[in-house]
Amino acid sequence: MFEGDPIKEDPVTEPTPPDEEKVGTLEEDTPLAQTEVRGGKSLTGTRRYREPDFSGQDKALGYGPNAFNVPKGMEKQVAFWKDIYAKYSTDQGILHDIENLDIVYGEVDFRPINADPDLTFRQKEKKKQKLVDEKKNEIREILLKLDKVQSSDGLNEFDKKIWNLFQNVNEPDKFKDAAEKHRVRFQLGQKDRMQSAIFFSGRYLEDMEKIFRDAGLPIELTRLVFVESSFNVLARSKVGASGLWQIMRYTARPYKMVTSAVDLRNHPISATKLAAKLLRDNYNLLKDWPLALTGYNHGPTGVRKLTEKYKTRNIADLIQNVTSRKSFGFASRNFYACFLAVHEVEMNATKYFPRATWSQPLDQEEIKLPIAVKYKDLQTWFDGNDEKTQVFNPHINRGRRLTTTIPAKTLVAIPKELYSQALTALARGVFKYSPDSVPQLKSADTPSGPEIKAATPADTEQ
Repeated sequence: MFEGDPIKEDPVTEPTPPDEEKVGTLEEDTPLAQTEVRGGKSLTGTRRYREPDFSGQDKALGYGPNAFNVPKGMEKQVAFWKDIYAKYSTDQGILHDIENLDIVYGEVDFRPINADPDLTFRQKEKKKQKLVDEKKNEIREILLKLDKVQSSDGLNEFDKKIWNLFQNVNEPDKFKDAAEKHRVRFQLGQKDRMQSAIFFSGRYLEDMEKIFRDAGLPIELTRLVFVESSFNVLARSKVGASGLWQIMRYTARPYKMVTSAVDLRNHPISATKLAAKLLRDNYNLLKDWPLALTGYNHGPTGVRKLTEKYKTRNIADLIQNVTSRKSFGFASRNFYACFLAVHEVEMNATKYFPRATWSQPLDQEEIKLPIAVKYKDLQTWFDGNDEKTQVFNPHINRGRRLTTTIPAKTLVAIPKELYSQALTALARGVFKYSPDSVPQLKSADTPSGPEIKAATPADTEQ
């Protein structure tokens, strides 16, 4: 009914998506299509994939041999998300019960629609939405039919399959309840995005790991970026989260990271430093990494209140308990499971993606501008290539980038081979503008970012 052909591994491709794209995998109703991870594969060379090395972390905050093991009671959740990241591509998805992730009704295959050359993008989206809606309604009708029978005798093969999926659900109205509109959920696959994310992670992970090591934090935490943005440095969400770590503007505001011209939420290093601080603060409040990571999505104060209300600090208990789970949205109660799933998939990347490779780091140098420079002039160091300029400088405001003047003292990245040329041009004042065209920023308005200190023994006190 839902099955398609075996999934073939897709190579990393050159993306050309719109400015705003859907990121992450945890929307209540996931999109029916997602653009490729942005960043331009051709901007860097390819290198051998480096398997993760999490050794030498005995002194990391809250670390131990079982720090990121799958908690008892979350095995089915993690298995579900592993399939999403390593089995199903963005050409496919699955229909499942939103409360019991091990109840998977079947697959939805979009490949015939996507391959139709006579359809526009919008027409494809409409056809895919129609297909998903039809499949959801079919499932609901079957569930309502099963609610009226006492046994599986006489059922056809597919109806009996659904009956058997609920064998371990001990609720009197289990089929009727499962037929409610919000219960049958569609989840788009992410395999090809995960493969692309592994490639692009080669540009940033080594720097991220150093920041977390220097801060005394477990470097496994850097893998949260797979969940948040798929290592898409140009990711922006419809709710306003931005950058690799999908940081909200109000979260960055106390650290003076955002001005009209510059948004350091999108700077890989600055954003990673802030994420490290936020995660450490979460841990110091909650004293537990599963709770601290859940707090990154749900809010640490909200998580603490739930632990106090339900008198448990066990993440599995909180999200599985019939009462407490209602305090979490779908995203929050699956956030830690997603993190564990991508962690396991990356640990076994060569199994799931035999051709996995890493990107070379961006071959760049950073310059602190001695004078203000217009964005269009910054582009001259990138052969006028706007995407390349963005990838090297994702922190320059994209909404106004073509008319933006970048203030003096802003750090900008340029190709390493043009470093001397750029220094000379700036020193000679090649770029001259009228005073009215240059934004005058007070020192308090200059983006700075957080200061990150190493963890201290006091941080680990229980």
